[in-house]
Amino acid sequence: MTLLQWCTLEPSEKGGLAAIRFSCPVRVQSIRIFPSGVKPFSKSPDTISQTKPQAFFLDVYFNAQPITSPDAKERPKHSNALVPTSIAYAGGQMDFTVDMGSEHATRLMIVKGDFEAVSMAIYGEVVSDSHASPSNLEPRSLPTVTAAPLSTALDPANARDPTQLARQLLKLIPDAPELEFVIRLVFCLKPSNDDWDLPEFPHLYPDLDNLPVDFDLERALSLTTRPVPDNISSKAASEFTDKIAQCVTPKGPNQAYQIASILCNLASQHPSIAKGLLDRIDLLSVFDRTTIEDETTLLRLLYAAANTDVARRLDTPQFLELLSSLTSDINAERDMRTTARRLLARIRGWSALGDAFSNTQGDFITAVKTMQDIGTEEQSFGIWLESMAMHEDVVASLAENPVLPVVLPHLISHRHITNPPSQDEFVAFVRAFVGVSCVLAVYAWSDSLPDERCRARTLSVLRLWQGVDGYREIVNHLLLLRQMTFRLECMTDNDPPTQSGIDAEHILVDLAKDPRAILRSSFVKCILNIGTSTSFITDDERSSMRQAAFIVDDGFTSAVDELLRPVERPPTFGSLRTLRVALAYIERELDEDDESHLLDDFWEEAKCSLTACLSDILVSIVEEIRSLFSLRQLPPPRRGQDVVAQLFWAADDILRLFLRLVPTYPLPMRMLRALATNVADVFVCTDAADMRYSESSQPSVAAQETRQSCIDLIRVLGNQPPIVSGGKPGAQLVLRVLLEHGLQSDSLDPTHHLLQVFYLVDSLLPAEDCSESQRALWVQSVIPTVLRELWTFCHSLDTENKLHLIRRLSALDQGAVGVGEWLLLEEVKDMSRAVQALRGSESAQQRHRVTQTQVAHFFRFFADLLQGSLAQWCTQSLAAADEATHLLASALMAMFDLHIMPPHLGDVVECLAAEYDIFDNEVRWAIVVGLWRSSQVPELSSGRLERRLGSSVKILATITPSYLDPARTTAEIGSVLLTLAQHTELVEGDAAHSVVSLLEWLATTATSIPKMGSLHTVSSEQFGTFRDRLKDTLSVEWKQRLDAACCELVFGSASAPVQEPTPLPESIELSIHDIEELLRQNIPTPSTPPRRPLNQDVLGLVTVSPPALLRSPAVTGLTKTYSNNDFRQLRQSSARANTSRLPSMHVDVGVAMAA
Repeated sequence: MTLLQWCTLEPSEKGGLAAIRFSCPVRVQSIRIFPSGVKPFSKSPDTISQTKPQAFFLDVYFNAQPITSPDAKERPKHSNALVPTSIAYAGGQMDFTVDMGSEHATRLMIVKGDFEAVSMAIYGEVVSDSHASPSNLEPRSLPTVTAAPLSTALDPANARDPTQLARQLLKLIPDAPELEFVIRLVFCLKPSNDDWDLPEFPHLYPDLDNLPVDFDLERALSLTTRPVPDNISSKAASEFTDKIAQCVTPKGPNQAYQIASILCNLASQHPSIAKGLLDRIDLLSVFDRTTIEDETTLLRLLYAAANTDVARRLDTPQFLELLSSLTSDINAERDMRTTARRLLARIRGWSALGDAFSNTQGDFITAVKTMQDIGTEEQSFGIWLESMAMHEDVVASLAENPVLPVVLPHLISHRHITNPPSQDEFVAFVRAFVGVSCVLAVYAWSDSLPDERCRARTLSVLRLWQGVDGYREIVNHLLLLRQMTFRLECMTDNDPPTQSGIDAEHILVDLAKDPRAILRSSFVKCILNIGTSTSFITDDERSSMRQAAFIVDDGFTSAVDELLRPVERPPTFGSLRTLRVALAYIERELDEDDESHLLDDFWEEAKCSLTACLSDILVSIVEEIRSLFSLRQLPPPRRGQDVVAQLFWAADDILRLFLRLVPTYPLPMRMLRALATNVADVFVCTDAADMRYSESSQPSVAAQETRQSCIDLIRVLGNQPPIVSGGKPGAQLVLRVLLEHGLQSDSLDPTHHLLQVFYLVDSLLPAEDCSESQRALWVQSVIPTVLRELWTFCHSLDTENKLHLIRRLSALDQGAVGVGEWLLLEEVKDMSRAVQALRGSESAQQRHRVTQTQVAHFFRFFADLLQGSLAQWCTQSLAAADEATHLLASALMAMFDLHIMPPHLGDVVECLAAEYDIFDNEVRWAIVVGLWRSSQVPELSSGRLERRLGSSVKILATITPSYLDPARTTAEIGSVLLTLAQHTELVEGDAAHSVVSLLEWLATTATSIPKMGSLHTVSSEQFGTFRDRLKDTLSVEWKQRLDAACCELVFGSASAPVQEPTPLPESIELSIHDIEELLRQNIPTPSTPPRRPLNQDVLGLVTVSPPALLRSPAVTGLTKTYSNNDFRQLRQSSARANTSRLPSMHVDVGVAMAA
């Protein structure tokens, strides 16, 4: 981006227009406006900017000139179209981003507005009409963008005193009160309109030193509506609380309301006053079941319980039991039960919050939920904030925790928190929550005065926090307080533009991106009241926000209509937001109303079930998500990151609604299959999005949240019982769908698709510590019905995941059905067929290479299986199946005949040799030959050589001699001896002893089978040389044994050449042409089917010519000649003559029925 133009524009006398004409086509990317008296360029000190007035609006128009493509045959015609945009200049140096796209440039820029002069620098790039296509495309890596950390002064999460930033901002206001006093006035004890006009405001205090003689609870309540000075004497505070305690009489509803209101007002005052009153009043004597049935009284107690001292006094078994009985009383009003439930949770939440500051294993989730609930009401929020800022015990407990550099966790969420934070993360979250809350109090105070300097600075900080992970959730949650949304609404009337007004509009737009924020009635009112005189909010954005707000404003009917409307294609951010607002509205109604009533209302309104409607919407959403990662669409459709994130979040909203409905309302089989398929597709795309986008980007965050919902829903669907008696359980249907769908990737990456579906299958399988009933269901009713699909799916997996799946299934089965054993047998069968295919010479080269790789992969899988925790299970499973052992031994011997050497063969035969005693002669012989063949591998370590030779001799001695083929046995031994003779290193130690033992076995066996003593493949000369080298490493005893064995053996005159084995590759590279050839091999060649001989007697056939046939008397009807309309009349008469059918009795044909 370069500087294209620097100028100071002055408008024309008429119309306020100014224009800039560029010498060549350019693409403007940024416009920077400078205030008056600034030197924009350090190398040009004579250049001074001039901008008047300090704030104004500018309408900017660009002449759109299409850019000619280098491959275009015709040059596009230039048009006079002007592309408009607007700029709200609020003073100071400001940058405005311009997005002209890549298809257009401009040579003319027109500026219109009510200004006297404006100095601006225009940045962008020069665009030529045609660009030469590069001959070679060289990939370039994109620069890595790293988020800059917050400044220490703007990061209360990492400050010992989180209120410090708010106190500094408050000092921008002349003669500002203390922060605690501001919190009290803004949120708790709001002054009346008349109080603001008093000269002594805000220092308006109640007169507690001269209490009236007729003092009662009503007068006490009136006095507590104004703030008490923090420097009140202990004597005055004590006398005041004594007077209140003396006014308490026997129980009564009115007295309970007054005490609750007084506690609510004093809860935000200096802690000593509320604590003194609590010490003098027995709350249980005031509040019981008869006195708190008033909703207002209970609500006042809820507000007061945001104070730590009040919550601590209410935390008694009697009062908690009272609240519990009220929450479970079905005769009580729903609002009463809800308030009692919240009060009960708040009392327990304060206990959890206080414990979390000092206990590393505290209940952090409960404490966070309490803070989140408190942040939804101004009164509770202000009282809690006063406790966090003024209460000595709370402040000290928080300050005792050290400030550690931790990442601020995302704890405020509508989702269930699965990973609890650590204590350090929780403390950082509390500090951030307190710091943001105090800054909001300063903003409200500066806006009430108003003080533009403090308000602008505070809004800038809030806008900054909206773009920081961890802070964003806290800021957005607290900005939904009714007071805050109203203040932001008032600031949207921004003419002339101000920086605080622009920041307020930015904050509102970011706040409206969350559909659950739009559910708040105060925020809906704020959106609907936004006018047209805005600086940042465009007409399209305002219309989109209003459309989403109308869903909530119009109610249930509008939400249903939005869900029934087809999803917009291609989707936009606004349409997806509106859809998500409708989904959030339905979810809120499910929370607040009885589910069955809501589902009935939805059926009456939509004429279909809610689950059917959600399933249809999910289909459209999944299609859009799949198109983003489809291999058929290159390049993929261009979607903004905000749209991609909204797509995933919309899918997540639907999945969570299903999570809520499915356990109570099971789905029919067809819908269950479709839902499982869509969930699998979404799950696959979530991982693709995580790889495509950066970790902190919105699409990646949305994909990860949706990914967890996919796993949760798949498990819930798997637990669905049969809908009808004798029906299929949900686990069977879901598992079958996943196994089949894993091999049907359609347009997605097939390898990635299979791997992700496998993760879903792994999540669906019960855990090892599952209940016996669940284990029995899967073993007896689910897995046996999907064996063929299970084998196809398992066979397509890579080695590690295939091994993991077999391990999971065998642990689940525990030998009841033997599904793991069956899968292992199928793997052996498949390997055996592949080895037999290698024997044939008719297969093409590509097919031969693929088959070799297939065999190599089996041995890698087999080696990992034998070397892992399932080694004993594997060998016992093979030994128990005669077919498996026969196929394995036959395949091994076939490979040895072909002289091929798969990788990991030595590891496999070594593991099998450790359990040789459970196998028969066939397998033992194959193991021995495998040990010999693997001992001839070049660069084999001496330790492995010793183990393999020793094991081979040990196993060979257990094989029945009559089973062995003397020629094959001596040839294999001769090959081993020749290989050892050619080694440069000496054979010594146990390896030498094993060679001697092998020769002794030959000599001993030759006494009964003479051919065993004939080693014709080894020359006597070469063996003699090897024997001499071998003797040099042996002791006297072993030398004598070697000589005795050699005397019984007969060697040949010349050694047979040792055929080098062909190693099998573990990987294969195929070109597109090779893949086409492989696929073409499965297509049969078209050919003419053979003619079948006739079975009739040739002499019995009579050939009749057509003329003779037509002249035959038997076919005279075929020779009739029609003239004129004879043919038509014949058809009409034949139709009238058809009276074989009675008249229809289903229509009125005028037939009279007899009585």
